[in-house]
Amino acid sequence: MSAVTALVPVTEEREREIEARHNRLLVEAQHLVVDSLDGEKHAWEIVNGIGALKKAIEADFRPSKMGAHGAWKAVCAQEAGHLDRLNEPDKIVRGKLSAWETDKRRIQAEIERKAHEEAEKVAAELRRQAQEKAQNEAEERRLAEALAAEAAGDKAKAAELLETPIEAAPVDEPSVPFIPVLSAPKVDGAGTMVEVWKFEIADAQAIPREYLTVNESAIGKVVQALKGQANIPGVRVYSMFEPRRTGGRR
Repeated sequence: MSAVTALVPVTEEREREIEARHNRLLVEAQHLVVDSLDGEKHAWEIVNGIGALKKAIEADFRPSKMGAHGAWKAVCAQEAGHLDRLNEPDKIVRGKLSAWETDKRRIQAEIERKAHEEAEKVAAELRRQAQEKAQNEAEERRLAEALAAEAAGDKAKAAELLETPIEAAPVDEPSVPFIPVLSAPKVDGAGTMVEVWKFEIADAQAIPREYLTVNESAIGKVVQALKGQANIPGVRVYSMFEPRRTGGRR
């Protein structure tokens, strides 16, 4: 790499001179009144004075800027070259990690779903057993009451008890047993997988207006080309006058 050009700063004397000229131009601009030809002439004198000072400042700093810019570009290009070469393997690995994380979470969700189904089956069986037990106990109580009524000589009551449908008392809801589900262990050196929501355009014509951006660059090109003849719905085309120094772009 070539040697870096030495940076030569603007001298303090030159800095003071620039500052003084800047202050004079600022005061003149603040007190300027443009309502006559003399005022217009004075305004152009200020504009041209500002342009001349800009050129002088640029000339003062050009050598230092060229040296610094050349060195900066060389360093940035070398840095970017090394960094850009890492983009491809980084993208490949991140894509595979993303796919694996999606698949891993799908597998985990399936395991949890099956565990939940198994727990529900166990709870349903416990519920059935509890209801069956309550029914049997209710039938035993009714039979005992019927036998007691018959033994007391009240056969009508005994017959009525035996013919009455049994309504078993409601049973408490059994607790669903805990079935542990083991998740995938965290590997050494792993970072954090963050869920990021993205989008793709499925139907551009269906997108609501509030999500659309006006292409001001394209509109500007049409207006510059057609000027007052430009006719774009929703756009008002107008002109205005801006001061520009003779032979200058500012």
